[in-house]
Amino acid sequence: MMPPTAMEHTPHAFDDLSLGDSFEAGPRTISREDIDRFTQVSGDRTALHSDEEYAQSTPFGGLVAHGVLNLAAATGLAYDMGVFEGTVLAIRSMEVRYERPVRPGDSVTLTLVVEELDDRPKDDRGRVSFTSTLRNQDDKTVLSGVWKVLLRRKLLSEPT
Repeated sequence: MMPPTAMEHTPHAFDDLSLGDSFEAGPRTISREDIDRFTQVSGDRTALHSDEEYAQSTPFGGLVAHGVLNLAAATGLAYDMGVFEGTVLAIRSMEVRYERPVRPGDSVTLTLVVEELDDRPKDDRGRVSFTSTLRNQDDKTVLSGVWKVLLRRKLLSEPT
């Protein structure tokens, strides 16, 4: 597994973000070893993810990565962006749509776009909704959704 390459981004507090801001990281290649390790960690031994002969007999025509593995890779790419370094207080929710299979050897890239900013619940934090899109090496969406995150606000004494 090769380490992901991320665009250089500095950490962003709630106050640093504007509607439409976009961040990208990747690509990250999903290997057969990643799928095998995820099978072990998750306990999900579904044949579509672990048995090549069976997987070839399905409409997918071969092994595919677990959808949740793809989501985990997306969260790792988000962390690697650096945008959330030291600012994320919580992930409030993740709405996820699995759009296409990811096969061993596919490379994925994550794009996050700020869709909503809500300065509640307190003066030291705010709620941010990001659309998330994970695309493969052919620029086809494999996973999409909305991530709702609680981010720190800058303290009044911090420069903007």
